[in-house]
Amino acid sequence: MGFWGAMIMSFWGTVFAVAGIVQLDSARSPYLAIPVAVFAAFAVYARSVHRAISREGQIRKLTQRAEKVVQWATIGEGVGILIAINVANNLGHPELKLAAIALVAGLHFLPMAYGIPFRQFYVLGAALVFTSILGMCMPQPMGNAFAVFMACVGLWMAALFAMRRELRGDLPAPANP
Repeated sequence: MGFWGAMIMSFWGTVFAVAGIVQLDSARSPYLAIPVAVFAAFAVYARSVHRAISREGQIRKLTQRAEKVVQWATIGEGVGILIAINVANNLGHPELKLAAIALVAGLHFLPMAYGIPFRQFYVLGAALVFTSILGMCMPQPMGNAFAVFMACVGLWMAALFAMRRELRGDLPAPANP
């Protein structure tokens, strides 16, 4: 997973947090500074971990097979998000767009968990799928906010654990090419 994967997860966690705050409060909310500050703190921490690992020469890369799985899962996520937004709108429930996006984000971790292999992504993916479905069943806009805040927490935690794991050198063994 490494530095860039952790940075991407923390960035999208921040986007989910901002979307949830805007959903519940407004685009001018002073609370918007909180997720941005968390992302900035994580970026500083992640950069220091990356530098420490780089100096020791312990940076591990994904195999070619794992890189392809990540690439296709990410492409699928982008297409899936567009489809989920369209389905929510066409079913007359545009208020469920954010929860549907969180659902697709969770689903995209499942093939990556298998292809990298990285079992923790099964937990992250299942948690995002479960909380987004739960959010869709709740009264809106609170359900949407619940889904995106849970996605935010899941992504931030996964990014933090990834950096800690990389710092300790507890990286999973690379998959066979």
